[in-house]
Amino acid sequence: MQPPPMQATPSPLDQLADIHLPDSLSWWPLAPGWWVLIALFIIAIIGFFIWRTRKQQNYYRTVAQQELAAIYTQHQQSQDTAAYLHSLSVLLRRTAITAYPQSFNASIKGAEWLSWLDAVCPALNQKFSSELGQSLLTSAYQKNPQVDATGLYQLSEQWIKLHCNHRQKLPSLQKATTQKASATAEANHV
Repeated sequence: MQPPPMQATPSPLDQLADIHLPDSLSWWPLAPGWWVLIALFIIAIIGFFIWRTRKQQNYYRTVAQQELAAIYTQHQQSQDTAAYLHSLSVLLRRTAITAYPQSFNASIKGAEWLSWLDAVCPALNQKFSSELGQSLLTSAYQKNPQVDATGLYQLSEQWIKLHCNHRQKLPSLQKATTQKASATAEANHV
């Protein structure tokens, strides 16, 4: 008799199933982390444009401060106080026209001009209406004016830096203008 043929023992590897690849990953819908990243990116872009717009809107302040420094330096070299006061007044008016292109009345003079400067910059506590600010008006026409040039420089620098421009609300300016207009109208009727 012949021995029975040997049966091949099945290999354990033959019992393994084939490799199944997972389904391909879809990029949509996005994971929550990506939504947060997109939201932060949009906020950063909006913040950048707001910052850039404000910087452009206040660029006139930088230019005015540079011109003010040049005027003060020129005064330190020449000691011509009348020219210094004139240049300072012109610079403040030019800055006011730039800050309030629609509403600034360039023809205002005297105490009304100083009151307007105080009204658009409440942080200075009426310093233009004080003796220092008054010297801007009166000393320019004196033969040998004696003024505190450094004090006027600092006051003007603070005004350029701190005044509210036409994009900002000024209830005190509107109230003061209304009160002056009504007082002028009453005086004209009397």
